[in-house]
Amino acid sequence: MPVRTLAWLIAALAALLFATPARAGCTPSSGLLTFTPASSYDVRATAVATVSGSAGLACTGAALGLLSRTRAQATVTSLNGFTLVGPTGDAIQYRLSPDAAQTLSFNQTPTIDYASDTLLSLLGLVGATSFTTPLYARPVAAANVAAGDYADTLTINWDYEVCNGVQLLSLLCLGWETRKVTVTVAVKLVVGRDCRITAPDIQFGTAALVEQFAPQTAAVMTDCTKGTAYKLAFTAGNAQSARPWRAMSGPGGAALQYNLYRPDGVTIWDESNPQPAERLGTGSQTPVQAHAFVARINPDQPARPPGSYSDDVSVVISF
Repeated sequence: MPVRTLAWLIAALAALLFATPARAGCTPSSGLLTFTPASSYDVRATAVATVSGSAGLACTGAALGLLSRTRAQATVTSLNGFTLVGPTGDAIQYRLSPDAAQTLSFNQTPTIDYASDTLLSLLGLVGATSFTTPLYARPVAAANVAAGDYADTLTINWDYEVCNGVQLLSLLCLGWETRKVTVTVAVKLVVGRDCRITAPDIQFGTAALVEQFAPQTAAVMTDCTKGTAYKLAFTAGNAQSARPWRAMSGPGGAALQYNLYRPDGVTIWDESNPQPAERLGTGSQTPVQAHAFVARINPDQPARPPGSYSDDVSVVISF
């Protein structure tokens, strides 16, 4: 090989090795984890979906997993001890993790290195030259809570050292960035009001004359989100009117008059005259609050053709 050619190759190699480092590094930023709004019963059943966001550090030029000197340690503290606190003081515990499967947890290990081999493998970032530190949160304990806005604040102290210079075959770093920074991440969940209800079918039985049908007493069972005030009423049914009578339809379009009353057996119970006093929900997953009512067929109506008569009435809860 000619001497001049060899000298040129050596000069080119030296230029590559000692080139000015490219400008790269890490950018810290505060963030927000916002859960999809959920009902209090979703919270009670731990059915709130995991939320994801940024842990507040975005880096380029890091050669993750290939340079042993690299570190990106996050130390997390929670204002409320990893619980979301609402307006009445009710709290919802949640698990905070750096990986989607929540294999690791800041709840148990306050300091986690995003550049560790274990986490890089979980995140699929081995060898990556750019990354944004992910963060995942999920409610983990059933909680009977009132409706409202729930929140927590995370403080994340970052201690990192990453390569931000030109690399030769991803093994040589010509520039390092070392910093300690602090970011905050707000965690929020809006809990909505909801109700549970079970309502029985009413069977008057069989009789030859309308005046022979006995009144029936039954109860609708309800419950609503803890502390939610609500009232109950019945719709008018298929006939679209409850006054003076609702009507069950039968053979040949015949109608059998009946009505639904409050426990006194006299006061018609419909949407124009709902339950007079509000009830407060307890948040029970199984309805535990009884609302008794009386169903009675009009004994003074003319005889109706034999056959089966029926109507569909809905229970309406207002809150």
